[in-house]
Amino acid sequence: MPPAPRTRTALVLTATLAVAVVLLPGCATEEKPSAATKVRPETCFGIFTPDELAPLLGAGDEVTVDSPHDLELNAQRRGATCNIYVDGKSGLLATATWQPLGRGFQPLPETANADAIPAVENGKVWDAGAVAGISCTTAEDSFELALGLSGTVDGKAEETRRLLAELMKKYVDRAKRQNHCAG
Repeated sequence: MPPAPRTRTALVLTATLAVAVVLLPGCATEEKPSAATKVRPETCFGIFTPDELAPLLGAGDEVTVDSPHDLELNAQRRGATCNIYVDGKSGLLATATWQPLGRGFQPLPETANADAIPAVENGKVWDAGAVAGISCTTAEDSFELALGLSGTVDGKAEETRRLLAELMKKYVDRAKRQNHCAG
């Protein structure tokens, strides 16, 4: 005699539940590792450490760093860019441009809602970036460097501003050193 309809339904539900319990752990999303663990100890012109960049880079599987080794600029080598991509998206963009002394720096649009960065020459920070414009005098020349950083900490504006301001202080210091600026 075949099992009653309720018994068959109970058997089907039990079997389905057993299969689901076995398969569900394989469906759980694995947390991606921090992308910062995949960058060199001193990256972007030899300036930033993985720990400093971790909040901007977030988690990811594939990290690509497109950057020259140094930031030494002059009239012939007028610019340098570092872009760190995480899973195909830009996590950090750092730019530097050499320009003749007295040229001045591009003003930010008022919509940027930028704040000054204390102790950084012409330093400004906003929700997704930071800039600085520094004057540099070497034994051979005087010039200006326009520096920029962009990136975000997972939509956290205040944390992004704080981090980019700290990174810009370090960026300015290292840019001056690498370009042999006096003072």
